[in-house]
Amino acid sequence: MKELYLAGDKSLLQELFVQVKGVEKVEAGSATSTEGEKLDGVKITYNPKKQDISSILQEYFAVVDPFTVKTDPAEQPGVFYSSAEDIMQLEYYARFLQSRGHEPGAALGNLIMNDTIIPGQEIRPLQLRFGRVAGFVAD
Repeated sequence: MKELYLAGDKSLLQELFVQVKGVEKVEAGSATSTEGEKLDGVKITYNPKKQDISSILQEYFAVVDPFTVKTDPAEQPGVFYSSAEDIMQLEYYARFLQSRGHEPGAALGNLIMNDTIIPGQEIRPLQLRFGRVAGFVAD
């Protein structure tokens, strides 16, 4: 089993993830990262043989906007992880979110061919926190 901690409306996230295949347990509460950041949301315990992390993140970002700045830092969209092997997948997913609708691959190497970015269109910065979880307190 693996764990993932997601920030957001606790009741909405509980209702959503209870129905997701491969998710074994959903708990509302507060998580703290190793850097001392706090997020309010849910702890997802899932079976990686039945559900992968990208599918869980896809469900999460369908209901949580990662581009919005919240007034309360504890409510800011965020994902805390317990397993170091999840870091690569989380960073990859964040890059996917940031480049959606824009020139992804070629622009990374400073090579631009057939640029599809419309002049005057800004890329909204991702307001998403990532961190390794240090502790979780259930409600």
